[in-house]
Amino acid sequence: MADGKTPSAAAGGSVKERTLASLPDLSRAENRVAHALLAEYPLAGLETVARFAARAATSGPTILRFIGRIGFSSYAEFQDALRAEVQIQLQSPLARYPAPPPTSDGRDVIRDVAHALRLNMEQLAAGTQRQDFGAVCNRLADPARSVLCLGGRFSWLIATYLFQYLRELRPGVRVVRDMTAAWADDLVDMRAGDVLVVFDFRRYQRDVLDFTRGARALGAEVVLITDLWHSPIAAYADTVIPCSVVLPTAFDSGVGGLAIVELLVAGVVERLGPAARDRIAALEDVRKSTNLGS
Repeated sequence: MADGKTPSAAAGGSVKERTLASLPDLSRAENRVAHALLAEYPLAGLETVARFAARAATSGPTILRFIGRIGFSSYAEFQDALRAEVQIQLQSPLARYPAPPPTSDGRDVIRDVAHALRLNMEQLAAGTQRQDFGAVCNRLADPARSVLCLGGRFSWLIATYLFQYLRELRPGVRVVRDMTAAWADDLVDMRAGDVLVVFDFRRYQRDVLDFTRGARALGAEVVLITDLWHSPIAAYADTVIPCSVVLPTAFDSGVGGLAIVELLVAGVVERLGPAARDRIAALEDVRKSTNLGS
C-alpha cells in the first residue's frame, strides 16, 4: 500500500482487532508473537520488549517486526495504544457518570439513548460475520452437543435469557448459576465437542475467563459474545461475536447482547425446523396435563 502499512493497520481498530486481522499474513515467528499477545491481552504487550520476546519464545527484532506489521512505528506507540484501550475498558460507571445538565431543562434522554441504541443495532447488523453466525447456530442446534451458557455480574442475565429460549427448543442446555463456588460442578460435566456460550463485557471478570479456560482444556467449543474491545476470552474462543455497548450514560448497554441472543434463537429455530415445533408442542401438552406453567 502507498502508506507502507499492512491492510489491517490501515483499517485502524484496536490493537486486538489489528492483531486478529493480521494473523493470515504473519510469519511463523510473528504468529507466535500474536498468539502470546492475545493469550494475555493486553498485559503481554505492556511488558518490555525482552520480556514479551521471552513470553513468545522469539527475539526482540521479531517483536518489533510484528509491531510494524500491525501498523505501529515504534514499540512506544504500540504500548500507548494498549494503555488507551485499558483506560477505556476499565472505566467504571462512576467514571462515566454524566455531568449535570447545563440548564434546568436538562437533555432529552429518550432521544439521546434511543439514538445510541439505534446506531449500536445498525453496527451489529453490518458487522456480524454471516459465516461465523451460521456456524454458531449450527452448533447450538446440534442435539449431539450439550450447551452451557455463562455470563458475568450483569451479563449472567443475558446468558440466562439464551438458556430459557434454547431449553424450549432442544434438550441438553444448562446455565452456569451466579454463585462461583458452584461453578466447578458445571465444569466437571463438560465433554469434548460441547458448546460454551460466554457473555463477557468490559470490566471483564477473571472468574469467567478461568472457567472458559477450563472448559477449553476439556475440549469444549467456545462462543464469545463481547464488546468491540473484545474480552481476553477471545484468545480461547472458536467464534467471537462483538457488539457495541456504548450509551451516553453511566452504564453500558445490554441491548446488543440481548439482540444477539434473539438472532441466535431465530437461527436455531430455522435449523431445527419441525423438531423444534414438536418439542414446543410437547411442552405445551405437559403444561396443560400437569397444570405447570399455565
